Amino acid sequence: MFWTRVASGVVLAPLFLALVYGERPYFHLMVAAIAGIMAYEFLRMDGKAGPKRQALTIAGIVAAVLAMTFLSATAGLVVGAAAGVAAIVSDKMAGRKERHVAQIAVPYVLLPALSLLYVMDQGGAFSVFWLLAVVWATDIGAYICGRLIGGPKLAPSVSPKKTWSGAVGGLIWAVIASAGVYWGYQDAFVPQTAAIAMLLSVISQAGDLFESSIKRGYDVKDSGALIPGHGGLMDRFDGLWAAAPFAAVFCVILGGGVQHW
Repeated sequence: MFWTRVASGVVLAPLFLALVYGERPYFHLMVAAIAGIMAYEFLRMDGKAGPKRQALTIAGIVAAVLAMTFLSATAGLVVGAAAGVAAIVSDKMAGRKERHVAQIAVPYVLLPALSLLYVMDQGGAFSVFWLLAVVWATDIGAYICGRLIGGPKLAPSVSPKKTWSGAVGGLIWAVIASAGVYWGYQDAFVPQTAAIAMLLSVISQAGDLFESSIKRGYDVKDSGALIPGHGGLMDRFDGLWAAAPFAAVFCVILGGGVQHW
């Protein structure tokens, strides 16, 4: 399993990074595809949405990402809101009183996707590379430190293999990796970005745990099997999807991409 994960990363990571480097529209189209697949994985776990409702929800999410890509952020939000309303209305028309998974899928998948596009639009490939450094280093650092050090479990009821040593190790790796990317682009070190990297690392790990809790709720091990050794796209992008909205908020508050923080 470990070497399968490594092989998948070696093959897919360069392609992913190349599309990030290409910026608009290549990165945006990739995010649209990722969002569509993640929505399908989420809806499939529940199994209650029929083909028509699945197609409606997925189409709405992808359309919102494309609207932001080719029109504006406002257009993306409007189309996304319409997709959310459509999911609610379709549930009402079907006579469902409980909140259906299709309603949850729209904000869970779409908001982070639009946030990623916003980070790219504000700070270019550098800002996305920096965010990826935080999330990926958190994931790798947590895995390595957790395996080598072990110790008390972080959240045994949700993810039995995660440890506090791994969580701390992932945070430290995230700060180092993000500082390295920032230095490579800006030839400088800004303590404020290190503090933000720490916060996003924690949020990334929380996103990982949240996705694990969703899978436990539906009694599935992986959200899919698209990526050998990793599972589905939800399994691979859970941390990034959690951190992206907060990175977008920092872009708003601090007035631009990472280089302006």
